[in-house]
Formats: sequence, C-alpha cells, structure tokens
Amino acid sequence: MAHTNIDVDRLVSVLDTRIEADGLSWRQAAAQIGVSPSLLSRLRNRQRPDLDAYVRIVRWLSMSTEDFIERTGPQDRQPELTSEVAALLRARRDLTEGDKAILESVFKSGLQVVRSTRNES
Repeated sequence: MAHTNIDVDRLVSVLDTRIEADGLSWRQAAAQIGVSPSLLSRLRNRQRPDLDAYVRIVRWLSMSTEDFIERTGPQDRQPELTSEVAALLRARRDLTEGDKAILESVFKSGLQVVRSTRNES
C-alpha cells in the first residue's frame, strides 16, 4: 500500500520564495494566509501542518494540494514535467495569465524538442 506525505521542504521553499517576492515577514504572511505564526515556524522546522492549515497555505500560494504530495509505493511514477512547471507558473503573482500561458507553451515546445532529440540519439 502506498504512503502519502506532504513534501514539507518543497512547501517551505515555495512559501519562502513567495514571501520574499511579496516583501513580507513570515508573521505578515501568516496573517494573510490565516494561520498562526507559530504554525509557519513549526513548518520551517520540518513539522507537517494539519489539513486545514495545509489547504490554506496551498490556496494562498495559488497552487494545488497535489503539488506538494509525495507518494511512496510500487505504482508511483514521477509527475509529468509540464504539470510541475504549470503549477509553478500558476503560483507566480508577478506574471499575467497571458504571460503564464506563453511561458507554458514555450516550455512545452522546448520539452518536445529535447524529447525528440533524445529519441534520435
């Protein structure tokens, strides 16, 4: 049976990037997210948040809860790279929706070139 965990390190990394980009302190971010500053402190110490806090944090990041789930089990496979990049782009607040669509399209095209080149080798 597969076991599911939150990738706390990745969650903290993305949170840190967003907080820094918005010019916030962790305390200010906690207020915006709707969680306690101590919860974010525990998170930074690699402790998992409760489900409600996790959902609030992920929503504040404009990402999906699936973006931070790591699974271990025999049927697990690596997520599609374009999905991961799309999730990262969705979280960017400094880009318009049009910018995000263009960047996602450029990435997909580049990935197709890389894969076709690899298959020719």
